[in-house]
Amino acid sequence: MIHHPLARALTALALLLGALGLAGCGDEGGEPGADGLTPVEILLDWYPNADHAGLYGAMGEDHFADEGLAVSAVVPSDTAAALKEVGAGRVRFAISYEPEVLLARSQGIPVVAVGALITKPLNSIIVRADSDIASPRDLEGRTVGQAGLPLERPLLETVVRGDGGDPSRVTLRNVGFNLAPALAGGRVDAVVGAYWNIESVDLAAQGVETRAFRVEEFGVPEYDELVLVTSDEVAEQEPDLVRSVLAGLRRGQDWAATDQSGAVEHLLRANPDLEAEVVADQIALTAPLFSPEEEPTLGMDREEWTAFAAWMRESGLLEADVDAAQAMTTRFLPAS
Repeated sequence: MIHHPLARALTALALLLGALGLAGCGDEGGEPGADGLTPVEILLDWYPNADHAGLYGAMGEDHFADEGLAVSAVVPSDTAAALKEVGAGRVRFAISYEPEVLLARSQGIPVVAVGALITKPLNSIIVRADSDIASPRDLEGRTVGQAGLPLERPLLETVVRGDGGDPSRVTLRNVGFNLAPALAGGRVDAVVGAYWNIESVDLAAQGVETRAFRVEEFGVPEYDELVLVTSDEVAEQEPDLVRSVLAGLRRGQDWAATDQSGAVEHLLRANPDLEAEVVADQIALTAPLFSPEEEPTLGMDREEWTAFAAWMRESGLLEADVDAAQAMTTRFLPAS
């Protein structure tokens, strides 16, 4: 699953790749540098954005350094290949999504989620606030834009059906990564695959108010949107490293949830193409998910993973059952 930013964000990604020379990736090997810190690369799922505030907070506030680590975040040239890079041992950590981890496990890629940066779905169906679409069932007879990823149709069908509508009466149109521009320009009546904490804010900044139907409120099992992933091999052979990464990341997540202005500053340094006011609004929406009150920071629930894996299987997204106990683990998380 790939997050779909606005068109200008695609330009920002291209600039980042060109300016930083991040066309490839490769772990540093783990030998301490002159400063005594062990270098660790973490592949991002996309360009730096509000969802990564805890990671950049951990780097900028030296929470990783306190754990003996020099962590760097890398924008990969192919976001879809991040889990394969981890599974093949070319890099030890990546940020990905629960559905992608389950899909990778079903394909025999030996990766495991060790902590959740975002513990709720961000994926949503977004409509213009000035439309007469008040609930998902009102999408009958309408056109919904999608990027063409496998997850989008099952999400849409489940949400419409969960609201008492007939998903067969909804038309899907592939608009590529131009989800928000397609909605703003009136080319579609709604979009699926956009994030309620990112695209909604981006659109509001352009004067387009929206409403978002959150998928977990209409029959889709809850899942962890963003997770930190490593390989089975690293989990088995370098458990202390995994624990140290998670300890630093947890402090960064807790910090970003409370020092939102500081989180904005770190993200702007990482990606100067972001707009400060927009990022501030996005972080304000997302902060409760960085450090949830109802569960430990970075925590994951095996029963939720099992239920979501079953939904993916029923939806035809998985060709075989996946054991959640192999796809995720909380054994490396710091004590609450």
